[in-house]
Amino acid sequence: MKNCVKFACSASLLVLAMQSSAVAAQDVQGNAGVAEETTPVFGDIVVTANKRQENAQKVPIAITAYSGDQLKALGVTDATQITQQVPGLQLNAWSPNVTIFNLRGISQNNFTDYLEAPIAVYVDDAYMGSINGLSGQLFDVQRVEVLRGPQGTLFGRNATGGLIHYLSTDASKAEFNGYLTASYERFDRRALEGAVGGALADGIRARVAGRVVKADGYIKSAAALPGVFEANGQDLGSENGWALRGTIQADLGPDGKLDLWVKHSEDNDVATGGYVFDNCNLQDNGYCGTDAAGLGNGSGGVINGITGEPASPFQNFSDTPGVFNRNTNIYQGKLTYDLGGVNLTAITNYTDLRKDYQEDGDALPVEVIVFRTNARYRQFSQELRLAGESERFRWQAGAYYLDMKIKGGMDTVGAPAIGAALAAGLPGVAPTIAETYNLHSKNWSVFGQAEYDLSDKLTVIGGLRYSKDTKTVDYRSAVVEGAASSLIATDETFSATLPGADRISDGDIAARVTLNYKPADDTLVFASWNRGIKGGNFTLNGYVTAQTFQHRPETLNSFEAGVKWSNPSRTLRVNATAYHYIYNDYQAFALIGGVPQVGNSDANATGFELETFFQPTDHLNINLGATWERTHVDTVQTAGSQFLSVLVPGASVPQYCTDQNDGTYFCDYPTKSVSGAQFPNAPKLSLNYVLRYNVDAFGGNVVAQVDGVWYDKQFLEVTNGRSSIQPAYNVTNASLSWTSDDDRLSVQVFGRNVFDKAYRAYALNLGPLGTTSVYAKPATYGVSATVKW
Repeated sequence: MKNCVKFACSASLLVLAMQSSAVAAQDVQGNAGVAEETTPVFGDIVVTANKRQENAQKVPIAITAYSGDQLKALGVTDATQITQQVPGLQLNAWSPNVTIFNLRGISQNNFTDYLEAPIAVYVDDAYMGSINGLSGQLFDVQRVEVLRGPQGTLFGRNATGGLIHYLSTDASKAEFNGYLTASYERFDRRALEGAVGGALADGIRARVAGRVVKADGYIKSAAALPGVFEANGQDLGSENGWALRGTIQADLGPDGKLDLWVKHSEDNDVATGGYVFDNCNLQDNGYCGTDAAGLGNGSGGVINGITGEPASPFQNFSDTPGVFNRNTNIYQGKLTYDLGGVNLTAITNYTDLRKDYQEDGDALPVEVIVFRTNARYRQFSQELRLAGESERFRWQAGAYYLDMKIKGGMDTVGAPAIGAALAAGLPGVAPTIAETYNLHSKNWSVFGQAEYDLSDKLTVIGGLRYSKDTKTVDYRSAVVEGAASSLIATDETFSATLPGADRISDGDIAARVTLNYKPADDTLVFASWNRGIKGGNFTLNGYVTAQTFQHRPETLNSFEAGVKWSNPSRTLRVNATAYHYIYNDYQAFALIGGVPQVGNSDANATGFELETFFQPTDHLNINLGATWERTHVDTVQTAGSQFLSVLVPGASVPQYCTDQNDGTYFCDYPTKSVSGAQFPNAPKLSLNYVLRYNVDAFGGNVVAQVDGVWYDKQFLEVTNGRSSIQPAYNVTNASLSWTSDDDRLSVQVFGRNVFDKAYRAYALNLGPLGTTSVYAKPATYGVSATVKW
């Protein structure tokens, strides 16, 4: 079955630091204590990794941060595109439907609407709890921060693997200001964004920003067998959305400030939800070859699933059009106030998200699997935090509350539904597996962190957070055909077998201890232990057992050491980090008996990251980086056994299967589990590079840039089947831009993936049913222009 089964990888890794003195000054404006330490050479950025403003080079955490201007120079216009710029960060996504970030190999393995990821995403200081809401347009950005490693002490239980924080440009500027950017590129992609802001009255300022984008699909509709299996006419990978954001900032006397935000975004009739048939050794019986674990073991690339001939990864043979619609509204307020030596911060957020999605899940021009899902997600969160400091002591303490409700439905049409209908005594002509759920999650936590300077050079940091999760679910699964239906399972049937199966109540502790040593002003050495926690959840599928309806919470003990160094002139900077992860009850996804499930296993990982930024002259930046990682998952369950329909009567019986003489095969795979698997999206090696040269010319400054990343071979799924291997590849981008002397006008021409490398953004190994994949965009090129005032 393919419903709710998504595990993907979108390639890219890039380490980049570049910023002019004007941008650096803007980043630290209003933070005089930090500005004195900041040099324009590399544009050291002020971050809020410890929920206060600090120079990123002074924070004992592996951080990559980019200003809004840096992101524009890189052509980043979508929240998911930052994966191309951050060490160890990759993306699992096959459409805008669900987005999972993967950091140092840590990700949410099961792609379903109701799960949270272990890489927490914050937007303007507020947690986004739905993986439906992580992708989206990125515009008028002040800064993006990526924190690697557990961040649960200050940010909560689902920051096990790290944190991504998007910060929008606020309304702090009183003078009238704004910009307008227009761009056009291959596949008829057109985008327009802009912002305007300034003072409304004394002490009150406002800003409005928006973006709209439209694009044709890059995976072209094609007939699998002209005259017999025609094309559906839908090109996949299109864009059609807009977003609008407004904010008001008010001074509350000399000691306080209030920020209010309203955000709206829409995606309408986006053509998506289709795949290519990949890495299948097609047998005469119509199925793909497998190994002893029931995993696809092909390696030949994309084929036409009807003819078996090689095919382009940018062709769509599906017969059922896919579609994606999403509507998101966010209302948020942030209050900061100086109570006289103690600073109060209060952040309130309400999010309402609705989406519906349909996909052709088989990559074939016949109805094998069609999957539809809809969901409404509502979230309320409240954080209260106090902070203070003295000469040697700095502290924070607070409380947090989160209430999430998601109500949805999932419909599966095709072979899985036919099998379910026949088993229930229904005709099996046009059945549907219909699932509904109502999941309610609450979390409350209290936390604190303190820093004490043992000497001028040595600081100890300690943090603790107690977090309590409570989750309840109403669930129903049935096979429906016309007016008839047959119940498959409900939360009550699971609870009748195992009392409490429909309820989760867990409390746990996140912790942090760091030793921070500064032998010189430009050198930081640190060592830390962090304990990250992620709550348990449900596997909403009628064919799991009462015992597997839930999966347990996971905990991660991270041991990390690093150094951040720069020479006195700041023309050379080196950041290096080494880490070792010990996982208890790592949540691993697998297809067991054809049913998507999350199970628990112990795991570990060891890695090293290196970032170097070199500016030999005022005109040249050379940035190089590398990562190395070794990962190990003790045990992952595999297919076990499953039934298959006889597709070609009289053909050979699939390996490990027996003919039941009733139109089905029963397949019993001898290898029931995989030991020593590697994390998904965790290549052993990666290398990244940026060459950036600027020169004053034509009444402004001209910049030529080449950047890219090389990835070693990696698995795209934790089951490590041969068909889910992504071979090593390199992606290179290039751009040429001009900015006027007064910084009012800029123009850029660019190319992405200029050598037209074909690589997978997603792959799902369905064993004998084949491997379905989505490939990232081929070479694109375009132009953009910006006017500022």
